[in-house]
Amino acid sequence: MRRYRSILSGCIAICMMQQVSAQAVRTAAVTRSNVSYVDPTIGGVGIILEPTRPTVHLPNSMLRTFPFRKDQLDDRISYFPLMIAAHRQNNLFGLMPVSGDVEDYNWLSPTIYDREQTTPYYYSAYLEDTDQVEFTPAAHSGYFRFHFNGNIPHAIRINVLNGDGDIAVSGKRAISGKEVFEGMTAFFYGELNTDIVNTSYRDPNGKTQLKVNTAEKTQVVEFRYGVSFVSVDQAKENLQKEIPNWDFAAIKQQAYNAWDKVLGQIDVKGGTLSQKKVFYTSLYRAYERMVNINEYGKYYSAYDHTIHTSDQPFYVDNWLWDTYIALEPLQTLLNPKMEADKIRSYVQMYEQSGWMPSFALPFGDYACMTGNHAAAWMADAWFKGIHDFDLPRAYEGLKKNALEATLLPWRNGPATSLDSFYGVYGYMPALKPNEKETVKEVHDFERR
Repeated sequence: MRRYRSILSGCIAICMMQQVSAQAVRTAAVTRSNVSYVDPTIGGVGIILEPTRPTVHLPNSMLRTFPFRKDQLDDRISYFPLMIAAHRQNNLFGLMPVSGDVEDYNWLSPTIYDREQTTPYYYSAYLEDTDQVEFTPAAHSGYFRFHFNGNIPHAIRINVLNGDGDIAVSGKRAISGKEVFEGMTAFFYGELNTDIVNTSYRDPNGKTQLKVNTAEKTQVVEFRYGVSFVSVDQAKENLQKEIPNWDFAAIKQQAYNAWDKVLGQIDVKGGTLSQKKVFYTSLYRAYERMVNINEYGKYYSAYDHTIHTSDQPFYVDNWLWDTYIALEPLQTLLNPKMEADKIRSYVQMYEQSGWMPSFALPFGDYACMTGNHAAAWMADAWFKGIHDFDLPRAYEGLKKNALEATLLPWRNGPATSLDSFYGVYGYMPALKPNEKETVKEVHDFERR
């Protein structure tokens, strides 16, 4: 009898454990963040067009970065840009941790990486199988952490990527720089958590390639920095507001929370794990653009080359020919206030430049596609209830683009003689074989 009681007690205990285990699984399924489904490496190999990048950033934030390499199959990283100016355009300030002797021949050499971990809010990889690099973002600032191993020279290399600029060291722990690109300037200010032992420049024409050495020992070196389109001082202010303390874990948690909030706007029911990964990775991509470049009360506009004082967001980097069909209508539903801010930004760009932008990039209008896609975008938003923008002013700009702007690709501005011809005859005349172009506004890539 005692034996049967023991067996019965054991069966009851097993059933209770199974119930507890099942409840734990259900609880875990309910509390699992949608951030866990995101795989930024999806789409990282381009077959015909450009691949996607495993970008680390906050939703719609100015600072975005990723490991620069050819694509996801490339086993070497050349550098980490401190920021990218725009989607697929102009990496700015290449940073790379290096260990061992650095000579002229390997000064800018790419580095083998493995054990990579990529999320929207955090990045990690091992370089040359020894040193670990970690990164986490804020809105206008970033935080690197390097785990250097071995009693050999360790350094951080920072170089300008677009030609003109300079990088300087001030004091024992501060580095700052500027870089000219596409007619405007980017700035950064950064700090190390340890003293700089020595510095060296390798470029013959200025101070655009800097290496700062830390101690020759195993150590953790942290580098926090701010970026700006206004000034070095503004970059420093951005850093002090967003990353005031040496606390990598806290900034990482804040970045995670930001992504958990926006990716939690849509909860998918059913489907496979792979389908959820595709869905939430796509939703993460929907928050890579547009980006707010207002820097705590001021912003630089390339549309009138002026620094403006404003407490309103100023959104740029909208490849509208690609995004007016699905991305912007989605954001109209998910974030109507932000969508109104984006449209107001477009209207301000029209007021500043005289033309409604085509692709509103940080350095100005990137008019590589024909059409008046802002009209479709703004009309769609209006009829879905987005009314918090100056509709008459927006219509004025859209109408001007429709009636007075050229139809030529890669051009936004006054109509040309070809447009006048088109208005009368309904087509643009071709050139004869070997005939030279007579209209200077025609682009040499997409031409008659």
